[in-house]
Amino acid sequence: MKLEVVTREDLNRALEQLDLPEYSGSLAALLKSQIASYDPALTPYLSLYVNGRKAEQEKWPELFVSPDDHLKFVIEPGVTGTAIAAVISVVVGVASAVYAMTSMHKLGKNKQKNTRQGTSIYDVNVQGNKAKLMEIIPENFGFFKRFPDYLADRHVFYRNNTLFCDMILCQGIGHYDYKADHSDIYIGETPISELKGCSAYVIEPGERITAENSPEDKSWYCWYSSTEVTQSGHTLKSPRGEIKASSMDGAHLAFRGNTFSGYSYRVFTRGYGGGCSGAGMETFRIKENLDLKWADGTVFELSGAGNVRLVSSEIVAAETDAASGITMLTLKCAAGFVPDEFFRGRVTEVKTSSDEVTGKEIQTEVIIRNGDYLKVALSAIASVTYDTVPFGSGGGRTVTEDEENTVTALCEILEVNSDGAGLVTLKFESADLTVPAYPEEVTPSQPYTQITGTGNRLAGTVFQPKPADYPYDDNGFYEIVSSAGGIYTVKRLNDSYGEVADWPGFYSSGVNQEQIVFTLVSGQASDGGYVGPYRACPYGAESGIFELDFSLPQGLGKLNDNGEFDRLTVSIQIEYRKAGSNDAYTVIEKTWTNNTNDQLAETVRIELETAGNYEFRVLRTSQEDGSSRALEEIKWTGLKSVISVIDHYDNMTVLICRFMGNETLSELSENQLATYWTRKLPDVRYGYSVTADQPLVATRDIARVVQYIVRNSKYRNILDEDTLMDFDELWRSQGLECNGSIDSDSTLLESLRDVLNCGFAVPVVRDNTLSIKRIYEGAHPVQIFTRSNMTSSPVITCSLPREDDVDEVVVNFTSPQTYKTETVYCHVDADGNKRITDYPESDNQEQLEAWGVTDYDHAVALGMRRLRYLRNTRVTYEIRTELNGLNCQFNDLVGLMLDENLSNITGRITGISGQTITTDIELPDDNWEGIVYISRKDGSYGEYTFYRYDSHTLCLDTHPDLEWDSEFGKSLEYPLFAVGELRLCWVTAVKPESGNRCSLKLINYSEDIFKDDIKEKNQ
Repeated sequence: MKLEVVTREDLNRALEQLDLPEYSGSLAALLKSQIASYDPALTPYLSLYVNGRKAEQEKWPELFVSPDDHLKFVIEPGVTGTAIAAVISVVVGVASAVYAMTSMHKLGKNKQKNTRQGTSIYDVNVQGNKAKLMEIIPENFGFFKRFPDYLADRHVFYRNNTLFCDMILCQGIGHYDYKADHSDIYIGETPISELKGCSAYVIEPGERITAENSPEDKSWYCWYSSTEVTQSGHTLKSPRGEIKASSMDGAHLAFRGNTFSGYSYRVFTRGYGGGCSGAGMETFRIKENLDLKWADGTVFELSGAGNVRLVSSEIVAAETDAASGITMLTLKCAAGFVPDEFFRGRVTEVKTSSDEVTGKEIQTEVIIRNGDYLKVALSAIASVTYDTVPFGSGGGRTVTEDEENTVTALCEILEVNSDGAGLVTLKFESADLTVPAYPEEVTPSQPYTQITGTGNRLAGTVFQPKPADYPYDDNGFYEIVSSAGGIYTVKRLNDSYGEVADWPGFYSSGVNQEQIVFTLVSGQASDGGYVGPYRACPYGAESGIFELDFSLPQGLGKLNDNGEFDRLTVSIQIEYRKAGSNDAYTVIEKTWTNNTNDQLAETVRIELETAGNYEFRVLRTSQEDGSSRALEEIKWTGLKSVISVIDHYDNMTVLICRFMGNETLSELSENQLATYWTRKLPDVRYGYSVTADQPLVATRDIARVVQYIVRNSKYRNILDEDTLMDFDELWRSQGLECNGSIDSDSTLLESLRDVLNCGFAVPVVRDNTLSIKRIYEGAHPVQIFTRSNMTSSPVITCSLPREDDVDEVVVNFTSPQTYKTETVYCHVDADGNKRITDYPESDNQEQLEAWGVTDYDHAVALGMRRLRYLRNTRVTYEIRTELNGLNCQFNDLVGLMLDENLSNITGRITGISGQTITTDIELPDDNWEGIVYISRKDGSYGEYTFYRYDSHTLCLDTHPDLEWDSEFGKSLEYPLFAVGELRLCWVTAVKPESGNRCSLKLINYSEDIFKDDIKEKNQ
C-alpha cells in the first residue's frame, strides 16, 4: 500500500510518502498504529482519495484497505501547520514545519503600527510561484527578486515523447525593465537563458498575444488540471477477464429472479504477544460482499451454473400407501420458489378401444406427458433425550442424540396440489420414493440416569433439475444493469448480445453456485477496468478543448531469451459525455506498439464543436501479458481543459515560459521561477497633467512610487507636488530607495505610510491636500508658543527611565543577496554610540518591519532612528491655544517659551520702524543683545538678532518680515515677540476644540535622534 500527502495548492508534488506493502486491514487501525494520539472524532482539513475515489471522512472508520491500494491525503486550504501535524505527520514522517511553510506567504504585519502593510518582497521561509485565486494583483516597486504568480495551472503535455511545460505568470501591474536575452529570469539559481530547451516571452500590458510573441499558436490558453488525475497517475489495468467463485474463500453465490448476489471472506493474520505469555499469530476472517469490480453495462458470460433450483428444505408430512403404490409428500416452499408452469405433474388420458376377439370395449390410461422430475432426499429421524451420569465437579448434562433412515431418489411428479400459501403436496409412485421407517430404538451413547424424552420427525430437501423444455439455460451471456451492496441486477442476452425480452430470470435459485465462472466479454471495472469518470472542468465551467496524458513509465515491450525486446501492444478506450448526464459515451480508441524499455508518454488532445462540462473515463482494452518480462504498465497522468482563451491582459505584465525535458522540469518542481526586474513608473516632473501619457522610466525612487500611488487612487489631485519635488531631491542625495511589493488590500494612507517610511517621512492630509512631513536635524520652528498666545498653562509630563524601557529595536528587512528576510538588532552602548548585532541581547524589544528596504545601512538607520527616538523623547507637553494652533501640522517643529524660566521675556510689539521695533514690555538693562522671535501675520515666526536701544526699543540686524499695519491693536492683534530660552518640540497631535480654541500635543526635540542617519552624498 502506498500513502501520499499533497496540498490542494500543488497536487502534483508529494510532500511525503510512505510504503506499507504488507498492510491489510482497516484505515482506522492503520492510523492508530502509526499515530498514538489519533482521534477518530477529529475532522481535520484533509481529503482522502483511495485509488482515485474520494472517501468521505465519516466513512474513514469503516474503510478497509488492502496492500494494492493507493491512499492520497490532500491538505485543504485553511489548514495550519500544527493542526495537520497532529493528524498525519507521524504517518508520513513529515515535520509540522513543512505544513506551516505551505500555508505561509506573507511576511506579517508591522507590530510597531496598527496598520495593514504590504508584504516584504518574500517570506523568510517560503519563496516560490503561487496561485492566488481572487487575490489582488501585486503592485511591485523598485528592483527585486519576484516570484510571479500563476495566472492558470501549469500546462504540462507530451509531444514526440518529450515532456513540455507551459507557464503563464503574472509579474504584476504595470511595465518593467528587463533584459532582452532573459538572463534576468532564473530557475533556481540558473538563468533561463543558460538552460537548454527553455524559452520566455514577456507580454506588455494590453499587448495582444499571438503565435509570433509566444511559444506557438494557442500556447497562451489557460488550462485547468483536474485534481483527480495527477502526475502520480492512475494505473490502467486489464479488466478481470475471468472470475471463479471457487477461488474465493468461503464463497456463497445465489441467483434469485434477475439478480445474483453473494459473499466471501477475506483472511488476514496479525501478530500478538511477545511478553511472558509468548507471541503468536491470530487469524481474522472478514465477510465481504461480492464485488466483481465491473461497471454497469459490462457484458459477461456465465458458466458453471448447476441448473437446479431448491424447491423445499422443510418436509411437513410424508406417507406411502403400499396398497395403492402411492407416496404423498407435503412440504413448505423455499424462499423465492413458487410453483410455476415448469413444476408439473404427469398428464394422462383414458383411451377406449375394442378387443379384436371379443369385441368388448377396453379403457386404457395413456401417459400424454411425463411429470417433471425432482431430486428428493428424505430422512426419518428418531431422537432420544437423556441426563448423563454426573462426573467430577461439572455435574450431569442433558443430551439429545439422533438416528435416521434416509432415502434419496429421482422422482417423477404424478400430481401437484398447492394451497397458494406456500404449502405444496406432491404425489409420487412408491416405486420411485418410499417413506423410510423410523429407527426402532435410539441407544444413548453415554451412561445416563434417566431418559427424559423420545421423538420422531421428518427432514429432507427437494431440488428440481431444469426441465428439458425450459427455454433458457442459466449459462450464457448477461449485461450488468446495476449493482449495489453485492447484489447485481442483470439482463439476459442472446448469442448476438441482444437483449432477451421475455427472460423470466435465473432458474437456479436457492442453490450455492460455488462453481460459477464469470468471463468478461466487453465492458469495464472499477479495478482493472474503467478509471473515472472524472470532470475535466471545475463545476460551472465549460470547455471544448481537452487533453489526457498517458505514460508508460517502464517502456513497452517484452524481453525475449536473446535479451532483446519484442514488440508489445497496449490499447485503451477514452470515453466522454456531459457530466452528470445519462447520455451515451462517445468512444475514442488509442493504441501504442513498441519494443523499448525507455519511458514513453503521449498527450491526447480532444477538440469538440460544442463546449460543455464533460466527464471522461478510460479503459484498458488490451489484456495484460502478465509475464515478469513484459513491460506494459500504462498510467493516466493528466486530465486538462481550456477554461480561458484570453489573448491580452490590460494593465499587467505577463510572462509566458516554455520548458522542455525532465531535467529542466525537475527544477520547476519547487515552483522556483523568479525575475530580477525593475518597475517602470512615470517620471516625476512638472508639466504633465494627471491623465497625460508620461514617459516611463525604470526607477527605485521613493518619490515616483508616491506619485504613482496617489495618481492611481480616487484622490489623484490631492498630492502636494511641490513638497514631493523637495523630498525627491533629498532622498536621491541620501541614496534611499523603495524596493517592495504590495499584494494585500490597504488604504491609500496605509500604502503611503509604508512607502514614505523608507524615506523617514510620513503622509499628512490637511485641507484636502496630502503633503509629506519628516523630522530632521537643524529644522526651524514654524510656530512659537508663549503665555501671550496660550490660553492656559501647559501640562508637562516627564517619563523617567524604567527597567523595561525598550533598549533593542529588531529590524526586519529584505536581503539584497538572498531576497529573504534578514534581521538586524540595534542597540546603544554605554557611551551612547550605536552597536549592531545579528543576534538578540534583550527581552525589551520593539519590532520594526522595514518594508521596501533592501539595504543594510538603510535598515540600520531606520532602527537606530527609532531606538534613539524612544530613548530621548521623554517629555510631553499639552497646550491650549487660540485658532493659531491650527497652523501646525503633524511633525512640525515648534518652540515653547515657558514662564518657569524667569529670564524669558514675551509680549507685544506696539510699533515697527525700519529695523527698529517697540515693545510693550520693558527689557532689563542687562539684556543688551540676543535673539528675538517675532510673529508674522500668518502666525509663523521669524528669528532675528537684536541689540537693546532702550528699555522698550530693539534694533534688529535686518528688516523684519512684517510691515506695520494700522489695524494692529484693532481688527488685528498686535504682533508678538519672545526673548529667552526656546524649547523645541515636535507636534504629535492637533485637535480643534469649542470656543475657537485648539489643543496641541508636543514631544521634546533631541538632536541625538539623528546621530546615525544616512547623510547626504554631497556632505
